[in-house]
Amino acid sequence: MFDFIKFFTPSYLFDLRPYIYPQTAIYLAAFFATLIVIALAIKIILAKNQEKFMAKLGNKYFFLLLTMGALGLALVWLRYEYVQILAARFWLVIWLIAFIWWLAAILKYQVKTWPKARQQSETRKLSQKYSK
Repeated sequence: MFDFIKFFTPSYLFDLRPYIYPQTAIYLAAFFATLIVIALAIKIILAKNQEKFMAKLGNKYFFLLLTMGALGLALVWLRYEYVQILAARFWLVIWLIAFIWWLAAILKYQVKTWPKARQQSETRKLSQKYSK
């Protein structure tokens, strides 16, 4: 069972050469690889979609998942190879904070900006259609 209290103690979190269990490395690598696969699936779906605003939103998710998946795989590899500073557990916490911050920015765009811009575009297309 994962112990959150132990994970966030400074001595555990900032251990510069932490041991990683092979099973944990496999789970983490599978999780980060799944993020990359989802990103590629989004890109394939976007290739078929011609809507401008959907493509822009999809690209935001694509770059989030691809970048964070690749960084996560790099972190797992560095931990597996016991690289001195770059294998520390606090990098996973930094990764998680960056992921949440980036995802929050995309969700803010999706909820606040995207519907208004999409509606304005539809209104503009409709008015141009009838003005001809």
